[in-house]
Amino acid sequence: MSTLQSTPVKSPSVPLESDFMSKSRIEIDWRRALIPISLAIMFLMVFYFKTPLWALALFMLWMPIYYLAYPWYLRKRWLNFEREFAFHFQQRNFKTLLQFYRDNWFLRKFGPRAEMLTKLSLIYSGMEKYREAEQVLEQAIELTPSTHRDRLYYNLANVKYELGKYDEAEQMYKALNRGTPFGQTVRVQLALIDLQRGRSVAAAKKTLQTELENSTGVLKTRITDALSRA
Repeated sequence: MSTLQSTPVKSPSVPLESDFMSKSRIEIDWRRALIPISLAIMFLMVFYFKTPLWALALFMLWMPIYYLAYPWYLRKRWLNFEREFAFHFQQRNFKTLLQFYRDNWFLRKFGPRAEMLTKLSLIYSGMEKYREAEQVLEQAIELTPSTHRDRLYYNLANVKYELGKYDEAEQMYKALNRGTPFGQTVRVQLALIDLQRGRSVAAAKKTLQTELENSTGVLKTRITDALSRA
């Protein structure tokens, strides 16, 4: 019987898919309904209230501010945030990242909510605060369209694995689309779950030995550690 059945694997954490690496884009909600409403208000101001031209001009200023200046500033802040996040994430400066995240109140308030929560989950995972990461990822999934949830489900499955929630993790891995770019890691994780459960041990070992040849970095370390314990 494998020693992994009762002793959890303590190798490095499963590599999560970072959203800055997936070339995510910020999406601006233009709220186009405000334009016809504003035109109607302007009509009333001119023909009903006889508003002076200077007051009308002041009222019209909100349009270029809201539709041009605000999106430009938001996009600029987001791109700067992503660059800084990528640098510290690759350096594994997770405590610095957490403070950096908290300091960016503007993006937390007005930025893309799901993307910000996803980044927070990456920070928590890097700090091995998996319960916090689990909660944040579940919130991010609720805010993300169903067609764009694979990356989040993959990360959540990895977090649940770290928490020892193997049944939930297994269901999520198997539910990922067949064309997912996380195929190798998913196969490894499913094999590790089989070892943890003492189930199909021979097949799980064979899978790990096969994937070991094509793996690098954290994933290779995880496989090697698992095989040495099996």
